[in-house]
Amino acid sequence: MNRSRNALATLVMVGLVLGLLALGVSVLMPSLRSARMQAVEKSLGGGDYAYPGSLDQTGELPLMARTGMPSSDKPVAPKAVVKSFDAQIDLTPRLSIGTATPESIYEAKFAADILAKGPAAGKAECEILLPLPPQIISLAGLEITVNGDPSENVSHEGEYLVWRGHLDNETPAKIHVTYSAMGKGVYTLQKPPGKILDVFKTRLVAHKSDIRMLELSLQPNSLERKGGKTIYTWEYEKLLVARPIALDVLGIAGVDRLGELGWLGPASVVIFGLLVALLALAYRPESLTVWMLILIVGCFAGAYPLMYFLQEFVSLHAAIGGAAAAVIVIIAARALSLFGLRVGLFGGLLLPAAVMGLTVAATIYAKPAMQGVLLTIEAILTLVVAMVLLPKAQKAFASPPPPLPAQQGGPEG
Repeated sequence: MNRSRNALATLVMVGLVLGLLALGVSVLMPSLRSARMQAVEKSLGGGDYAYPGSLDQTGELPLMARTGMPSSDKPVAPKAVVKSFDAQIDLTPRLSIGTATPESIYEAKFAADILAKGPAAGKAECEILLPLPPQIISLAGLEITVNGDPSENVSHEGEYLVWRGHLDNETPAKIHVTYSAMGKGVYTLQKPPGKILDVFKTRLVAHKSDIRMLELSLQPNSLERKGGKTIYTWEYEKLLVARPIALDVLGIAGVDRLGELGWLGPASVVIFGLLVALLALAYRPESLTVWMLILIVGCFAGAYPLMYFLQEFVSLHAAIGGAAAAVIVIIAARALSLFGLRVGLFGGLLLPAAVMGLTVAATIYAKPAMQGVLLTIEAILTLVVAMVLLPKAQKAFASPPPPLPAQQGGPEG
């Protein structure tokens, strides 16, 4: 009866400790994520943004709506009629160099193939507006060709790069544009003018970062994350009405690729804690105490917020590797002192490395198929280890307690 009560008390104790630790991680990780997002929001100055100028019913900016355009007596030419727009945009976040306080800026590489014709009969002067960072620092690598011939009839006006030239109304001209701009602010790409745009295709790649798309922006058709990049693709045919694509790049931040630790982290804490408890029951039942679980499993759980903080200062993989290595070394040292060399290396080194490695891999490679495979592998390994340890743990429960040492100096029977 006493052994049954002791076994029940041990199980209740293990369950309570693991439940509290898992609850702590499940509350802490979303709180960290929320705080991180609030910091980004604060850096954006509230996040409110008004599109430059008023939009007409087609979602296009009026001809004169050029925020920050230098005053000029030169009349604005009519816009060219764009029939096809195929662009590749690469956004890469950077920090300013040499300033008193490092400032968040970004590089925008733009390449587009455009088919455009004049707005009126015959051959008339017209213009094409191309997007630039609102607060531009530099504009380099600019090349514009019209039907294969170089053209330098461009100017920087406010938030746009403006090309002017004569285009025929009957035959669309093939215009190719490339440039690399450095700056900051909301990067806005609007639908080129024209009643119906035959082809609108834009592929935007955010390198080592994610972007925040402002409300009512034209929605992408697909979203893909791979190799530290986030790829957005817009592909529309016979496009009539489209809101501008407004991308918040001022507050551009690292992709929150550890966000799913909010639920994967607590699950791995419970798994690791159960396996450690079984290991202790199987080899050192007397070592299974509340403080042993709190120290070992709590140290394991602390790796997740640590790597979440570190990703703000170092690369993602360095943050994960550094946090995991520091925590596993501490766990291994404690396990070796409790269980000896062979069992200590298994429980303090291999076991936490496997559970944490599979959990973090499932978090980073968050595609449903890959995530499912990794979590299934983790579940199978957990069951295999539990099946090996459970018989030994049951024997420890069933074996009688060690005899008490004889009292010296007592009465002889």
